[in-house]
Amino acid sequence: MNSFLIRRLIPFLLCYVCLEIIAALYLGITNINNVDWHLSTIIQDIGVLQLTSLVSFLFMVIPYVCYLTILPAKYQNSNADKIICSMIFIAFIFLNILENTSAIIFWKEFNILKNIPLDNPETYFLKAQSILINIYQEYPLIKFLSIIILFSLIIWKIIYPYLFTKIKSPSFFRRLFHFALYICICVLAFMNIDIEELNNNINKYNSQISEDRTYGILNSFVKKNSRLMLLRHYPDRNSKIGKNNDNQ
Repeated sequence: MNSFLIRRLIPFLLCYVCLEIIAALYLGITNINNVDWHLSTIIQDIGVLQLTSLVSFLFMVIPYVCYLTILPAKYQNSNADKIICSMIFIAFIFLNILENTSAIIFWKEFNILKNIPLDNPETYFLKAQSILINIYQEYPLIKFLSIIILFSLIIWKIIYPYLFTKIKSPSFFRRLFHFALYICICVLAFMNIDIEELNNNINKYNSQISEDRTYGILNSFVKKNSRLMLLRHYPDRNSKIGKNNDNQ
């Protein structure tokens, strides 16, 4: 993997990790009485979050890696390159903020609504449907999306000088080889990292907070042995889930 590709991906990676950490901190603080704050648990959760975030990031920037692969070297850092890169970056940030804020809102609604037994998928989907209706009624869609767009533009303005590099792009065939290598890394990382084995925390608050949301979607809909994401039991604020004082 050449330094040109890595350098162009670094701003995306740093922003992605920061957004995931901020979202995890917010969820942890707002559920402070239910989260297990033991040092060993927090260290494990941070490790799981960073690892799953890295795997998610690798998949999310595949379109950008494709663009860098087909970008002729003579157009590197050109006006067209800057415009296209900026559009990709803004869309990338927008989708990540939307994903994290949606997860936060979804958690909030799950904690507010009266707890419904989640013994079967039908009951769960009915509850999820009522939550989506509540979200639509309480959060004006246009205003909500406008705020996210505004934050995306602010982040882009700050990061813009660091999106480009003076490192020369390699030849097309070398870029093509790097792209194939990148895809192999994505597949190997995803197939060999099992969230069910890594995230063995019995406290479901910690378990949900430490898992990257995008990775959860990939893990649920791609891996054969995964559960459907919407069938997972989101924690209820009224009870501490997973606390096992007698160490069964």
